[in-house]
Amino acid sequence: MQFVTDQRIDKWVNEHAQQCKTKAFDGAQFTYAFTPTGIVEAQTVECLCCNKKLTVYID
Repeated sequence: MQFVTDQRIDKWVNEHAQQCKTKAFDGAQFTYAFTPTGIVEAQTVECLCCNKKLTVYID
């Protein structure tokens, strides 16, 4: 199974990385969760520095 992030997730990550600076290695600032269901797929990204997160639902 391959998970591809939605464009809204990608945009949020890029914008948030500019606001919330970290000295962590590239990619270590965010966690991603993909939850497939029978109806939609929920994609969540969370910043490990400030705990802000975004969830989008894909039809």
